[in-house]
Amino acid sequence: MEKCEQRKRSLANKGFTLVELLIIMCIMSILAGCIGLAVLRYMEKARQAKDLYHASLIKDALTMYPFPSDFQGESISYTDPDTNQTETYRRGWVYVDKDEIRCSNQSTALALIYAGLVNVSPETQSKLEENEESKQRWFPSGPDGDYIRKTKIGEYVFKTGMTVQARRTWNTYQLDVYVDDNGELSLGASASNELRSGGHFKDNDTAALFAKKLGFSHAKITPIGEQNSE
Repeated sequence: MEKCEQRKRSLANKGFTLVELLIIMCIMSILAGCIGLAVLRYMEKARQAKDLYHASLIKDALTMYPFPSDFQGESISYTDPDTNQTETYRRGWVYVDKDEIRCSNQSTALALIYAGLVNVSPETQSKLEENEESKQRWFPSGPDGDYIRKTKIGEYVFKTGMTVQARRTWNTYQLDVYVDDNGELSLGASASNELRSGGHFKDNDTAALFAKKLGFSHAKITPIGEQNSE
């Protein structure tokens, strides 16, 4: 009788079966996956928020900057899809990717400098101011503060902590400034999440998402997508 009781106790203490262990491991894997995805989504939203904060600072800098009457921007024409009226603008931009910030000309570079978003020496700032309204752009001879180089199309390149942080939502964004023939200023915003191998690929969905989050509406066409403007 005593041996039977011992055997029953032994069987009761065997613990989990292999099937039970496999079920538990599957449940734990599913829970870990769900938690991991939630954490990744949260981290991406935090990175988006940081990008949008930086973009809003650039937007404010461009809005506050007193662009000269003969602003040396790129001449472009834009046909309004609703009215079919064609308008002409001088356009500048601030382009941001995961590595650097690029300003299209002296005015957009000075807008960021005045706002304290990028830093250069007083001598470089003074030279940019002196040459802002000249058709011949002036560039520092070498790296100066956050300024690191000149691009092939004459952009001022800066290296700061304000580069793109998002990893899955967008990999580039751009804020444009448009000055019309009357000197009136308007801004635009676009973004892209396409892989790039020279040049830009249009990504209208990402551009619309970025612009909406930044508070823009309407649309103009830009090199990296359909740009929403205000």
